[in-house]
Amino acid sequence: MGGKHLKRRKGLFYHLIHLGFTNRLALYIMIFLAAGLAGGFYLALKSIQYNYAGALACWTIVFTPIGTAASIVLSQIVRKSTIENSSADGEGIKYAAAKANGFVQTGSDDSPGI
Repeated sequence: MGGKHLKRRKGLFYHLIHLGFTNRLALYIMIFLAAGLAGGFYLALKSIQYNYAGALACWTIVFTPIGTAASIVLSQIVRKSTIENSSADGEGIKYAAAKANGFVQTGSDDSPGI
C-alpha cells in the first residue's frame, strides 16, 4: 500500500452518526410524517377502488394530533438550533467570525467568503 490511505466507503446512513440528538429526532419525525402521508394516500386509493364515499375519520382522528405534535416539536428544534448558533448579543456565528476578522473577504472567486 505504500502509505496510501484507503477511503472507507460511507454507507447511506453514515451521516446520522455525526448528527446531534435533536437533529436526528427531527429527521425521524419527518420520516414519520411522510409515512403518515403515504398511508393516507394509500387509504384514499383503496377507498376509491372499493367505492367508499365516507369521511375516513379513522385516519383523520388518529393522525391530526400526531401531525400537530410533530409540528410543535419541529418548530422547537429549529428554535433550539437558532439559539445555539447565535452569540449572547444575538449575532450569528458567521457574522461574529466576520466581525472578529474585521469584515475582510476571505473566499475565492469560486467560493464566497463570510
